[in-house]
Amino acid sequence: MEKNIEQIKISLRDKKYVDVPFDSEVHALLQNQVVANTNYKRSSGQATKNLDWVENLHRKWVSEIVDLKDFEYCYFVNGVTDAMHSWRIIETRPWQKFEGDYQYMDLIGFESTVCCDVLGQYMKNGRSAIPAVIDNANLLYISLPSAADGNHFDISNQGIGDTPAIVDCSYVGTTNIKKIQLPQNTEQIFFGFSKGFGVVGQRLGLVYSKEPHPMLQRLKNLECWNYTGVETIRLLITNFAVDYMWHKNIKKQLEICNRLDLTPSDCYFLATSRDSFYKDARRMRWNDTARLCISDLLEESYD
Repeated sequence: MEKNIEQIKISLRDKKYVDVPFDSEVHALLQNQVVANTNYKRSSGQATKNLDWVENLHRKWVSEIVDLKDFEYCYFVNGVTDAMHSWRIIETRPWQKFEGDYQYMDLIGFESTVCCDVLGQYMKNGRSAIPAVIDNANLLYISLPSAADGNHFDISNQGIGDTPAIVDCSYVGTTNIKKIQLPQNTEQIFFGFSKGFGVVGQRLGLVYSKEPHPMLQRLKNLECWNYTGVETIRLLITNFAVDYMWHKNIKKQLEICNRLDLTPSDCYFLATSRDSFYKDARRMRWNDTARLCISDLLEESYD
C-alpha cells in the first residue's frame, strides 16, 4: 500500500459499490477452459447431464453452510442479477427487505418496503436489521451473509417466523464456513460466483427452489442456458473449497484493517467502520456502520 493513509481512507469512503478482487489462481484456471468442449447439440441431453452433475457437486460444496435437501429444483442463471430478474418477472406479491440490502430489485419493478423502517428506531451493536419489524404477510428478500456489511447474522431473532422468503447467498464463497439457518418458508435460494472468485463478467449463478420455477423450468426443459457457464462453475468448485478464498486472504484482510483501524467483515474483501468520516458509505439509516470495500488494497498486496 504505497498511498498514504488519508488517501486510502478517502478512496474507501468514496467507493459506493463492491468490486471483487482479481485472483491470479482463478485467472490461470480459466485459461485452460475451452469453450468448444461445451458446444453441445441442444436436445442431445449432454447439457442436462452436465448441469445435473454440477448441481450435485455444488450441493456438496455448500453443504457445510447451506442445507439444500428441501430444494429439489436447480437452474443455471446468468449471475444473481439474472436470478433477480427471473424472480421479479413472475412476482406479483408485495415484498420487503432489510435495511441496507441490495437496491437493485427496487430499480427493476415495484419497490419494496423496508422491514425496519420505523421512525426513531436505532439498530444497535453494528448489525443490520436488529430488531426488525417484519410483515409476515409479505414476501421477504434477504441476503445471507448480509449485503449491508458482508457479515453473517442470526435470523432466529428477526421475527421472520413463517414469512415467505427469497434468500440471496451471493456472499457464500467469500467467508469462513458458518452454518446459515434458512427461514423455514424459504421459496428460492440464489447463489453467485462473482463475489467469491472475481468472475464478474462470466455471469455465473444457480437458483434452487422447492417448486418448479414457472419460467426457468420451461427453459430447462428446452436445455436453454449457458453451457459454458455451467462448466466454469464446475471448474471453480472442484478446484477451490467453499472457504478457500477466505483462508487465502484473511491474513491480508486483517493486516489492512489493523493498519487503517477498520473492523474486518466476515467477507474477506470488505471491512466496516463506525467512524463518522465514512458516514457517506453507510447503508443503513439507523446504523452508523459503514461498509467499505478493500478489494483494491488486497490486489496491491499481491504485488
